[in-house]
Amino acid sequence: MFFILFISSILTWLVVRQYQKVSRLPPGPVSLPLIGNLPQILYYLWSTGSVVSTLDLFRKRYGNIFTLWGGPIPLVSIADYETAHEVFVKNANKYADKTNVPIFREMRNDKGVASTNGDHWQEMRRFALQTFRNMGVGKDVMEQNIIEELDARCADIDKAATNGVTTTQVSEFFDLTVGSIINSILVGKRFDKNSKGEFLKIKNALDNAFEFFTPMDMMLPVWVMKTFFKNRYNSLITMNDETTGFVAKEAESRYTKMKSGQYYIDENNIQDYTDAFLLKIQKDGEDKDFNIESLKIMILELWITGQETTTTTLISGFNQLLLHPEVMEKARAELMKITENGSRDLSLADRPKTLYLNAMIAEIQRHASILNVNFWRINHEPTYMGGHMVDSGAFVTAQLSALHINETVFEEPQKFDPERYIRDESLLQKVIPFGVGKRACLGESLARSELYLIFGNLLLRYNFKPYGKLSTTEVLPYSFAKRPFKLEMQFVKI
Repeated sequence: MFFILFISSILTWLVVRQYQKVSRLPPGPVSLPLIGNLPQILYYLWSTGSVVSTLDLFRKRYGNIFTLWGGPIPLVSIADYETAHEVFVKNANKYADKTNVPIFREMRNDKGVASTNGDHWQEMRRFALQTFRNMGVGKDVMEQNIIEELDARCADIDKAATNGVTTTQVSEFFDLTVGSIINSILVGKRFDKNSKGEFLKIKNALDNAFEFFTPMDMMLPVWVMKTFFKNRYNSLITMNDETTGFVAKEAESRYTKMKSGQYYIDENNIQDYTDAFLLKIQKDGEDKDFNIESLKIMILELWITGQETTTTTLISGFNQLLLHPEVMEKARAELMKITENGSRDLSLADRPKTLYLNAMIAEIQRHASILNVNFWRINHEPTYMGGHMVDSGAFVTAQLSALHINETVFEEPQKFDPERYIRDESLLQKVIPFGVGKRACLGESLARSELYLIFGNLLLRYNFKPYGKLSTTEVLPYSFAKRPFKLEMQFVKI
């Protein structure tokens, strides 16, 4: 009898405590002590068929700001632009801290910018942004580098053409184009015929790792993964180590030579991010922030984010254009007019005049919306968001995948319609694929330049036709991030 009473008392206390916590948060489905909403989440993932559709269902039921409990942790999702801007831009300093993803902490040892906080994150981000500015990212010098790389890849396409037509696996074309651009910025080397084989091998392995990396992997403690999901854990760690070894090989070589006096960096002739980082070490010595391990992790994180998001957007974009050839033709007509019938390359200086191309890219980014689940920020003090109380200790994010299909913001969100931004220019700022606030993607300027120049100049040079099937169906609907459709395409020389 005493045991039953004791258990009943514990359960009553847990239920009351859970109710008290729920009352200090935005609405959401009924949650249970300890396990939260995990049963409902799993059910709706199964019944709706994807992470994004599950989030959208909860948004429609509970409003643009809603709470889901990931076990004992409240997860507050914001799915409208105004609230996201108010929280993460107007109050940016309050929401600069990310949740510490256990598996990332294990891989990165609290270094880099992806999942660190505090002084180290601020120093690494500040240094990267300053270095990119010094290197001309977003300016004429970077535009020239992007065009030169595109020229090199187009030369390969033209060389392989039969009667002016080349059929290719689009992922390889864009992986090599974007990969060479980011690799040149980081370590001063592009992928040529001698190095592209190793790059594509690593890239394929990285794609495989992304394909089975799920939101659950972000939440589980490392000891749980090691104990119950050992093969999964080992695969992620191995992939991380192999990718780091590949992308940071040049940096390690320079560092070793610098330490032995065989490599000296001229501060008036900085060629890439690695040289800038090593110059800091050369002048001031190594410390807790600037050391070879930090450099390797920064190169890895910048390489992955610079590669994956842009490549995925380009592949998704051309898939959409092949499904909607009228959009492609309208954009090309605008570009031909701007560039005197294609007599010159499209330039970043043309942006103010290419209203339709800008709208087309925005719609591509809205549909691509790379992350199915965004990284969470920590709410350190009780505050109101969108008229709802959010207690301290809650994890908060702008859930971009749900925001970009919010029908109260984007009418008929499933429709691919660049004209929506012509009808209402204010919608352009509500497409936020790079995130908002202090934790927004630090490679945004480079990615925007790449997308504009690559989409625009390819439309000037080629007609495009599908080779095989087309689809907008989610390839991996339960993964952490979207994966591009396996697209084969014909490049037809204009």
